[in-house]
Amino acid sequence: MKKIIYATDFSSNSVAALKYAAELARIMGDDLIALHVYPSYEVDRPKGDFLKDHQKELQDFCKLHLKENFEPQTISPAVVSGSSIAEEILKFTKDLQVRVIVMGACGASKLKDKLVGTTTSEMIGKSSLPVLAVPPQYRFKQPQKILFASTLDDQELIYLKELIPMAQSLEASIEVVHITHRKEDEALQKLQDFQEKVEQEIPYPKISYRTLYSSEVFETLRKAIEKEEPDIVLMPEKRNMNLFKRGIVRDRIKRMQSCSPSPLLTFPATV
Repeated sequence: MKKIIYATDFSSNSVAALKYAAELARIMGDDLIALHVYPSYEVDRPKGDFLKDHQKELQDFCKLHLKENFEPQTISPAVVSGSSIAEEILKFTKDLQVRVIVMGACGASKLKDKLVGTTTSEMIGKSSLPVLAVPPQYRFKQPQKILFASTLDDQELIYLKELIPMAQSLEASIEVVHITHRKEDEALQKLQDFQEKVEQEIPYPKISYRTLYSSEVFETLRKAIEKEEPDIVLMPEKRNMNLFKRGIVRDRIKRMQSCSPSPLLTFPATV
């Protein structure tokens, strides 16, 4: 059975992600694991059983915020220690059949965001698994529309194939949105070519296609998300990019996860 990992630092910013993860696991029929990473230096302290203390804190956190939806038999608490939260999450998930890692979309401190970035941003850059970043104020509703921000690259067929099982379980539609500064006839031809490849390889009827014309990719996408309010936004990385271009794409994804009003799903370049 697939597993959904909910990673939390117990901050208020991670509450919406908890509720989202619990509902998503229920709908998908997946196991839900709530994971907390506590500092490794606590292990050396002379008092207390820190593992049990943190497990209880994690369970109490889930119970407090899920309220009547909290069911101990459907959510497994897990606690690990380490100096790097992102690295410990990756170690924990290494041998598990994980569908997605669900996290809050921004950190607990604005100063921390500016200086070192959030754990979610770090996970987006390092994870070999899909990461779903949920905005702090987001209220869960069953996803019906997934916006796929696409460059119409052939390798994006891989990401669409990865997305289909989730879309099918949610009975959600997928809108492929391509932002380009090309001439209209060139852009439409490229979109048509991509659509034909998708239809040949992916028998999913609920996929639509649209082109937006702009040289400002990030701002155009941000405004489209704000206007249309899709239930999930997918921004994948790419395998065949050099390190410089990949850095630009990751920076764009990280910026979007800090301002998108919709949950942001990222598929790593290693998919």
